[in-house]
Amino acid sequence: MMSAIPSPAALSLDFIVVGGGLYLVINPFNESRAFPDCIGGLAVAYALSKAGQRVRVLEKNNLNVPSGGHRMTPNSSKILRQWIGEEELMKSAVRCVRCKTFDLRTGEAVGYIEWKPAVIAETGGDFLLMHRNDLVRILHRLATDAGAIVDFHAEVTSVQQGTEEDPKPAVTLATGEIIKADVLVGADGCKSLVRKVVLEEEDCAEPVRMTLYTGVIDAKDMVTDPDLAPYISSDEWAIGMSPGRCMMGHPVAARTQYAIHLFYWDKLDRLPQGGEESWEDLCSIDGISTSDAYGPAFQTMLKLTTNLIRTQWKNHENTVEWVDSTGRMVLLGDAAHPSFPGGTHSISLAIEDAVVLGSLFSHLSTIDQVPSFLGAYQELRQRRCELVMAADVSNARMMTFPDGPLADKRNADMRAKNDDWDEGTLKAQFEEIAEIFAYNAGDAAEEWWVNWGRFSAAARERPSMMNIFSGITKCQA
Repeated sequence: MMSAIPSPAALSLDFIVVGGGLYLVINPFNESRAFPDCIGGLAVAYALSKAGQRVRVLEKNNLNVPSGGHRMTPNSSKILRQWIGEEELMKSAVRCVRCKTFDLRTGEAVGYIEWKPAVIAETGGDFLLMHRNDLVRILHRLATDAGAIVDFHAEVTSVQQGTEEDPKPAVTLATGEIIKADVLVGADGCKSLVRKVVLEEEDCAEPVRMTLYTGVIDAKDMVTDPDLAPYISSDEWAIGMSPGRCMMGHPVAARTQYAIHLFYWDKLDRLPQGGEESWEDLCSIDGISTSDAYGPAFQTMLKLTTNLIRTQWKNHENTVEWVDSTGRMVLLGDAAHPSFPGGTHSISLAIEDAVVLGSLFSHLSTIDQVPSFLGAYQELRQRRCELVMAADVSNARMMTFPDGPLADKRNADMRAKNDDWDEGTLKAQFEEIAEIFAYNAGDAAEEWWVNWGRFSAAARERPSMMNIFSGITKCQA
């Protein structure tokens, strides 16, 4: 397995990373503040810096407010483990050993999906539960320690492509300052300003009638309740299922908090729909319809959240081009492949993007390689991201089946997974998850370099036959 930490390249270029948009969060005093959705931007800043590139991140906010929880699947947790080490990673992460499904209305257990140690070991990582703030803190420290410059309160208002006379792309800040670089990375989220320039058109997103609510509960408010205490002390990712609704929760931040996501399909939250796609819509749990869908224990749990962040999902068409026509701008994370809000894989995909881009640019020896490296990055990442995101949506929809044959079959399949395990069952589970969990982003990039990239680089270094014969002709003359 290749390292997720690239070696410095022979040639260093200037990179601008346009960071993410706002992520509204609630602190313990119930105040709302803006939080940058910049995990992909910080991850790629670190990867490119380790590849010997000069990186500057432009982020219009700062990093001082907590947010919600995330699941880190083995394909991304093994990257973090290489970056910071097992001991440091586990200071803030909780290792998830199983996924527990239950009826949201009654609390009755339906089934368990065990992450068997023998299976997870084969993926090279762990299934981890993390607080978003812990992850951002880790990535910010890594990026700055590696030499990246991270500018806060640097709002980008416009993006310009390079020209034949001056091929460097540029950004204009709210202050009027213009900054140029050799390469520009758009890591500015699902409402990306950079994507509009890359696509050369407006990005049209369609409402999908799904609303996500995100919240965090302090552990001290749960441990004294005998119905809630098992959730904060467990190693489980809990999923409550009911028609049109789903509740997911798990411990984070070394079990000091419990993160929840509520999914409502088809306007079942009974709140107005429409408006902008945003992480800035703060609402009270009192305004959401819960009485007919949640059992007593979960009613109590939701009341402990006080406030929630409301996000209305809009479906973006798959972005055909991730690289602009000049070959100097590229999209990453949600800017390239807008994710399903509250999904399991969005953070992992952004970190994989960063590793692939950093690995490719560790082989940079001439600026002429930039367009081919950016094209290779899209080639390596695009299809995988589309498939994984489709799985995210499908899994979330499955948890909200209406009562009837489909829900009955789903429940029967989940109960069947609780039966005794044998070697054949272990093999079957690994085969089921290997395509996503066992993927190694560094290996994918290095395989492209070994099979394709290094040959094109060697070809550029060799003198052409025309040049050789031209020299002979001159000598004969």
